[in-house]
Amino acid sequence: MNLSLKKILKQLDVLFISETDNSYKKIENILNIFFRNVLHTNSLSYAKSLYEKSFPSIIIIDINLKESFGITFIKELRKKNKTIPIIVVTENKETEVLIEAVKLNLIDYLLKPVDINKLVYALNLSAKQILNNGEIKTTIKNDIKYNYLEKSIITPTKKFVLTKNESRLLELFLSNKNKFIQNEEIIKYIWSEKEISFSAFKSLINRLSNKIGKDLISNSFGIGYGILE
Repeated sequence: MNLSLKKILKQLDVLFISETDNSYKKIENILNIFFRNVLHTNSLSYAKSLYEKSFPSIIIIDINLKESFGITFIKELRKKNKTIPIIVVTENKETEVLIEAVKLNLIDYLLKPVDINKLVYALNLSAKQILNNGEIKTTIKNDIKYNYLEKSIITPTKKFVLTKNESRLLELFLSNKNKFIQNEEIIKYIWSEKEISFSAFKSLINRLSNKIGKDLISNSFGIGYGILE
């Protein structure tokens, strides 16, 4: 997979809807390599809740769940979101089911046991679709979003474009959400081996705070900074 596409996926969350069967762990191990977070459930009702709460960027679903047929879930989702990449995993080889699934604008339809190379190829296609649609966004908190492509903050009333260091700092916080990052670690990540003053460090924190909201970046005295939910 192209390195830039891997970087795209690593910024995203994937919703994986599957029973914990023999193929589940194999697929989940691959997803943990490529994605920031893997949200897993075997319940379609809980999957709906996860989708509405976490806004995953990609969905992988086994349509042969014990409780119900996953195609119905996809149909309902497509009424709300026509572009989110969806990958179907199934043991079902029936032509009628395949034709019904194709109508739902899927990225791929993978038969069990899943070929890992085909799964990675489907993830590649998903990343390309997201890239082409310009939909690489994540929710920071409430209705404040960050666009990884544009390096911009989007609020209900304004849009702020971040500088290179501001975007790197925010992406560091987002990839370590609910965790305080030590000042020294932040400085090393942003400026590498370059010597910078503490005032320059504080200035960067303050500039980013002004753009995303002063209450979103938390500080633990003597520990560091982070974005907490």
